[in-house]
Amino acid sequence: MRRALPIAIAMFLCGMVSWAISRLDHPRPPPTTTTDTELAALGSTAPAPTPTELDRLAVIESNIAFYRERGQAAEHNWLDWEFCANAYMERARLTGDYADWRHAEEALESSFAAANGFGPLLTRATFNMTMHRIDRVDADLDALEARPVMTLSDSNAMLALRGDARYYAGRYDEARAIYEGNLARTRRSVDALVMLAQLEWHTGDFDAAAALMDEALASPELGRGRTQAVRAWVLSTRAMMERDHGRLEEALALVEQARAISDEPASLDELAAEVHEAHGDDDAALALFRAVAARTSSPQSIDGVARILRRRGDTVAAAELVGVARQSYDYQIGYFPEAAYGHAIDHWLRLEPEDVDRMIEIAEGNARARPYGETRVKLAEAYVLAGRVSDARALLDDVLTTAWSTGELHGVNAVVLERQGQDASAERAIAEGLAPGVMTRLAWLAAE
Repeated sequence: MRRALPIAIAMFLCGMVSWAISRLDHPRPPPTTTTDTELAALGSTAPAPTPTELDRLAVIESNIAFYRERGQAAEHNWLDWEFCANAYMERARLTGDYADWRHAEEALESSFAAANGFGPLLTRATFNMTMHRIDRVDADLDALEARPVMTLSDSNAMLALRGDARYYAGRYDEARAIYEGNLARTRRSVDALVMLAQLEWHTGDFDAAAALMDEALASPELGRGRTQAVRAWVLSTRAMMERDHGRLEEALALVEQARAISDEPASLDELAAEVHEAHGDDDAALALFRAVAARTSSPQSIDGVARILRRRGDTVAAAELVGVARQSYDYQIGYFPEAAYGHAIDHWLRLEPEDVDRMIEIAEGNARARPYGETRVKLAEAYVLAGRVSDARALLDDVLTTAWSTGELHGVNAVVLERQGQDASAERAIAEGLAPGVMTRLAWLAAE
């Protein structure tokens, strides 16, 4: 009998893509052994994986071997190669092994090679969306839509991916139309509710977003099947929304709820650390960043440790960790640059802005891959730090003509106006109204 398919990504195909993109966001560096010197700089020792993590890894690794062997045994056994790809993607999300995303891509290539023109189009579209290759998504979806038979589940997932492709391309009206249509089509499914909520909060309507999130958490869907993982995803997404809204205590409470039920503790620990840091609780943030960095070698968490150590005056240890994180980002960029740029840009903005050419290269690559509001605001920040204020002004003026409306956008615009000697009080007020405390959190950008 065929084993149960390890489909952590496929089970939540519509919604979990957005979570993956936001956290990869996502993939982390390879699970190499952290050296004693690096652990000393982190101020930590590597914790052992939890029993839950070990159990899941054992099952995933068994499935990878099982499906790979079956795929190799038969010339046209494309379905087992697809299952193998899904298993690699699940392991990548759990362990942070960035190379597993490449293994997943290779398994997908094997699947298409064995399929004689058929192949797992939806899985490849999902993979490319997760890797921020949004320009590759529609071609596979068009081919899938042209097939004579498609399940309702595949059709719903296809629409969700089309909506996401337009959202990350900055085509918000088109994304909204697709999201709303999918919401009606799926009878207000949890993933469709959350996808529309994310659009609402990034276009400034937190009340509408909160109502959609509340509806998702109250959905009867969460009373069936693997509901704990779905609930943790919804809680985590809501936490990120509250963080962006400046409601940090609420965000932290939601993260804690998600951590209590999630089987992916590292990503949620990292999110909790980010919220603690934004709240000014460096002790709690440092402990969590250190634990995640020691376990997974996550460059984002290494960056978190470096930022806090730098603020505390421990510049030697901070500099060492900056170098470690930079190597990890360079490794990631070598595999999947579009996906890696999204986190790497924060490293260069916050920790290595003096490396101007590299910072601009990454910021521009990030905005090209996904030309929506968030990446374009990050590019404006890079232009500010590089002294290219006129370029930042032109870019922000363009973003301000769109529906994108976040505290960070208006806060960065306020900084640029002040750099230009203009009155920024109105933009400061808008920024603080959307995300109380955002101007304080942007102090690193405003500093001359």
